[in-house]
Amino acid sequence: MTDIPDVNIVQLFPWQAPGIMRDPLAFLQQQAAQHGDFIQYPLNVMTVYHISNPAIIQHVLQTNSKNYSKDTVQYNTLAQITGNGLLTSDGRSWLTHRRLMQPAFHRSRLEQFGETIVNATAAMLDRWQTHAASGTPIDVDAEMMQVTLEIVGKTLFNIDLRADAPEMTHAVLDMLAYVVYRAQNPLALPLSVPTARNRRLQAAMAKLDHIIHKAIAFRRASDTSNDQGDMLSMLLAARDEESGQGLSDDEIRDEMITLLIAGHETVASALTWGWYLLSLHPTVRTRMEAEVDGVLNGRFPTPADLDQLPFTRQIFDETLRLYPPAWLITRRALADDEIGRHTIPARSILILSPYVTHRHPAYWPNPLGFDPERFETAVHKERPRYAYIPFGGGPRLCIGDRFALLEAPLIMAVIAQRYRLNLLPGHPVIMDPLVTLRPRHGMLMRVKAR
Repeated sequence: MTDIPDVNIVQLFPWQAPGIMRDPLAFLQQQAAQHGDFIQYPLNVMTVYHISNPAIIQHVLQTNSKNYSKDTVQYNTLAQITGNGLLTSDGRSWLTHRRLMQPAFHRSRLEQFGETIVNATAAMLDRWQTHAASGTPIDVDAEMMQVTLEIVGKTLFNIDLRADAPEMTHAVLDMLAYVVYRAQNPLALPLSVPTARNRRLQAAMAKLDHIIHKAIAFRRASDTSNDQGDMLSMLLAARDEESGQGLSDDEIRDEMITLLIAGHETVASALTWGWYLLSLHPTVRTRMEAEVDGVLNGRFPTPADLDQLPFTRQIFDETLRLYPPAWLITRRALADDEIGRHTIPARSILILSPYVTHRHPAYWPNPLGFDPERFETAVHKERPRYAYIPFGGGPRLCIGDRFALLEAPLIMAVIAQRYRLNLLPGHPVIMDPLVTLRPRHGMLMRVKAR
């Protein structure tokens, strides 16, 4: 490998732990600024590395990805919620399920979902009319969560979640909050102990499980050979190439709940931050509106229009740079590995932070600025591939990346046609690095008709 910096060894002390847990983003940024792109923390029980260098990230996620497992606290804790789905599984199970599910995310299939995405967004905007007339603010974060959940339910599983979406979004947030709590408190009482927190989590999981198992049972009772064009059809029809065995209800449940959570909460978070940034940068917003108006001339967008809306896409790309929902990626080394002139011992933990790498001044001029033009094709191609990893990379690249890049610009275009969203004066905007990067106090904004 070329362009690999020397490792810097940094000693951490027990009294630093509260500060690290309180503000991990500030800690990771500070460490990268002070000690560089390749940091080693020799701890008593393991060796931990913090990596911000694109060449090393590429080695870990792509070149030698088979040596780096998701068997870490981050994903093992998440698996308590999602089960053994694509996001948390490893090895043959992951590979088998990935191959079974990949065709559902082919571009030709995804483009069929454009009308569903647009119609769900338009229905949301109809609900906003009273807020626009009265000036009553809305929580844009909650709105984006609800509409993306409805879209995922309909497009991937042909389930109508409109009635259940508000309650389900609360359930999802409760589940994700529990993941963070358990990661920060490994000695916490197990779920079997009926504490208030555990009861709340079990109620949230029961809500989602009921909806998912009901959908599976209904579809199994019908003609499962009839491909309805959604993920559930494919999961039910899937057969292992060697054994011919299909997936069990529990395996399908794990994949469905993974896609429901990861497929809406991440996009919703990015859209929320996007509207926040556009509220702070009205010139950029005006340019996006002009692009949308000029291309669509008042009609709803379709997937075929997205190539003619490059600036809208660039705004979403830049939002993912500044506020990547998946702000933390962790891996465990299965065997010793050589990176540059340094040996990574087996069982070491590697921390990669898209949030930090996306702010690396060597690859991003004015790294804290909001500049969608940096994603113009010619400019973006000059950067190392792994300087920008909002969806990860290598074989474990997020299976839903194309879906997100179809869904988000369509939602943005539909909203921009009718409304402007302005941050409520005085509303506190604080990043909360949970499982994803969320606004701690929601995002209260006023809706103004265009």
